[in-house]
Amino acid sequence: MKKSDKSIILMLIGILLAAASYFFVYQKLTEQTEIMVAENAQLRQEVDYLQELADNKQQYIDDTASMQAKIEEIKAQFPAQYLPEDDILYMINTEDTHDALARTISMSPTTVIEVEAPAQEVVAETTETEDGTTEITEEATAAPAIMLYRTPVTVTVLSSYNSMKDILKQINTDDNRKSVDTLSVSFDAQTGELLSTIAMSMYSLTGTEAEYTTPKVDGVTYGTQDIFNSAKKKAAAQIANAQ
Repeated sequence: MKKSDKSIILMLIGILLAAASYFFVYQKLTEQTEIMVAENAQLRQEVDYLQELADNKQQYIDDTASMQAKIEEIKAQFPAQYLPEDDILYMINTEDTHDALARTISMSPTTVIEVEAPAQEVVAETTETEDGTTEITEEATAAPAIMLYRTPVTVTVLSSYNSMKDILKQINTDDNRKSVDTLSVSFDAQTGELLSTIAMSMYSLTGTEAEYTTPKVDGVTYGTQDIFNSAKKKAAAQIANAQ
């Protein structure tokens, strides 16, 4: 074999070795490098995010406390339960406060209002196995359920125009959450007052720290036929109109 042929063969072998090194070694290292660069970029994002959380830790604590205070403030607007005696006491106080006369009151069954399901809390538990390894198990536990209830109440009230406006304002601004659903007003020719039919909703929450307190209705004895003292108030109104 000529010397020139040997040189050519050696050159070809060198080229093949270089190509093999590129395809099987360099290219593989390049791919691994790209993977590591991508992983490092992802880790950097996570580190930056964790650093941001650490830098704003106190702000998150303050915001959480503020939000929790607002939640407690909202929860405080709802009683733990609403019963017929609460209706009676509420209307007695309404009569005394606004110089009105409650003629009828009816209370429909209480129903549940569907709300968003409570968030689940994930609890992680670490245990040591027999072979010395650590095993982590996670269990989702639901937060205490808070149920919202609505009790429809319909009342007919005899009052002046100004008193009726005050009654509606009282319902909408009451410490215990209430709302006016419908209102029907007509003129009562016999008394010269307005006869209003108010359909409203009383709301209550269960699953909170609030406890139901049985109301005391002063001046009303068991078995009375006129829990609102309507007869006396009607007689007084008739005397006032006659004058």
